[in-house]
Amino acid sequence: MNKALTIAAIAGFGAIATAGPASVQITEAFVGLSGEDGTQDWFEVTNISNSAIDTGSFWYDDDSATVADGGQLDSIMLGAGESMIFLVSDDNSASDDDTYSSAIEEFQSIWNYSGLIGLTNGGGGLGQSGDSIFLLFGDDSVATSQDVPGALSGALSSIDFVNGPALSTLGVNGAYESNAFFNDNLGLPNDSAILIGSPGSVPTPGSVALLAIAGLTGARRRRA
Repeated sequence: MNKALTIAAIAGFGAIATAGPASVQITEAFVGLSGEDGTQDWFEVTNISNSAIDTGSFWYDDDSATVADGGQLDSIMLGAGESMIFLVSDDNSASDDDTYSSAIEEFQSIWNYSGLIGLTNGGGGLGQSGDSIFLLFGDDSVATSQDVPGALSGALSSIDFVNGPALSTLGVNGAYESNAFFNDNLGLPNDSAILIGSPGSVPTPGSVALLAIAGLTGARRRRA
């Protein structure tokens, strides 16, 4: 569930986290499994500024880091201190399982998720051998980015960038278990997989403040 940070917590870092560079951070991601993934690849965006942000201001791309190869995020007003999920999919009719009518419905059902959710319209899937997530402005400058370590990919957990990067741990930063879904490629009992993650959960205020400070150092980097 999306949870707004308190006004007091926001005030603690609002002076340095202005809209624009370092206004958002990528705080979690899931890059899929061997076999059925349960959902499309996804990443979580957290607004670390002190005002609402239109996510349509950003383009997503993987390691090529260019708008030309990327996809614009759905335009959704993301409030100060809120987190939301973006599915790496340019077609909401596409899902990992014919049980569901759309990728969004699939995600909501598997994760019991009722928070904000959007799509990209391109940018490439997240590779399990290691990849990167870039959020770009229209001039190819980088708003924020995260490397996705190959060593953490393909696990039954999302990747937590607030406490790592590290695999999400049950009970840490709001991480919980998803509903079970079919996967006959991992040798699990009854071919039933369960993921651990905290999609849409806002990181703790202290963690967000540290992310905001760290984000300033790499704001608006340009691809060489």
